[in-house]
Amino acid sequence: MMKRNFLLIGFLLASYAFVQAQTCPQVLRLARSTYEQGRLHELESLLKGCLEGVDFTVQERVEAYKLLTLAYIYLEEPEKADAAMLKLLQTDHYFVLNKAVEPAEFQALYGTFRTTPIYRIGGKFGAIGTQPNVANSNVANDGTSNYGYKIGVTAGAFAEIPVFKKFILNPELNFQLKNFSYTNNNGIASTTASEAQSVLSLPVSLQYLLFNEREIAIKPYVALGVQVDYLLASAMTINTTKTSELPITEKTYDVKNQRNPLNLSAVASIGAKLPAGPGYLILEARYYYGLTKLLSAKDVYSNQFPVFDNYAVNGIFSLNSISITLGYGYNIFSPKKLTNK
Repeated sequence: MMKRNFLLIGFLLASYAFVQAQTCPQVLRLARSTYEQGRLHELESLLKGCLEGVDFTVQERVEAYKLLTLAYIYLEEPEKADAAMLKLLQTDHYFVLNKAVEPAEFQALYGTFRTTPIYRIGGKFGAIGTQPNVANSNVANDGTSNYGYKIGVTAGAFAEIPVFKKFILNPELNFQLKNFSYTNNNGIASTTASEAQSVLSLPVSLQYLLFNEREIAIKPYVALGVQVDYLLASAMTINTTKTSELPITEKTYDVKNQRNPLNLSAVASIGAKLPAGPGYLILEARYYYGLTKLLSAKDVYSNQFPVFDNYAVNGIFSLNSISITLGYGYNIFSPKKLTNK
């Protein structure tokens, strides 16, 4: 009897020494074989050393935690199965089930965990075209006045916060340079002008993903929201020429005081997200419809220099814009058990 015990102890020590001498990839191959032979109780001690060390690659570590999760499921140790699944998801935030291969029990356990990002942060940059939407227009010389769009720049930071299934809350803080043109002509004098505005904007949109977060690689979406603009600066550069006279020297006027500092717009967007590294490249087209007027009737003639020197009389208008931006959002994950099923 004592001899048999010594043999058993010797066998265990030899096995332990054999495992210790193996590299972690070899240990993983042995763990696969051990699992396939149904010796599930041996997996924890077999994989422990490599999982506590740094010799496993990410892919190998995921496979090891997957084997442990399956073993604990079949050994009816739910708490250990939960812990192994959590480690798996913390190791690979983008782990996706292969429903054609994974056992039903593993799929069911996976479904009880939060596996999508809790939020996303990033930045974006692009071009914005702006044109006034005139509600009422006056002219100082019985001529014809027109407004046209010009291209500016938009850049900023954003967050994306999943709120319910396919819906994502998208607050942003952007800096925008908006530009538009103005012309007036009565046959005797011709005026051309451009206005440049510096704006701090706070858009808040609700995105709707057209597909589930993990269904396809490219993720198209649509969004609706509102934007509040705070006007930081606004200047109008004007050039006027008269028939048979020397042109009036080009001048730039500060017109911020003739503009409302806070303005509101409705926002509609369409875009797509493409996985790239630990986040997404985001391409988006957005339309802004001005809901408030940038000036009132009392502001139209308040700056008399451009009015009488250049015949530049602003109409009462709101601003409509279209932007195209490219951004990058970094995913922030926090896997956790959601329910006990």
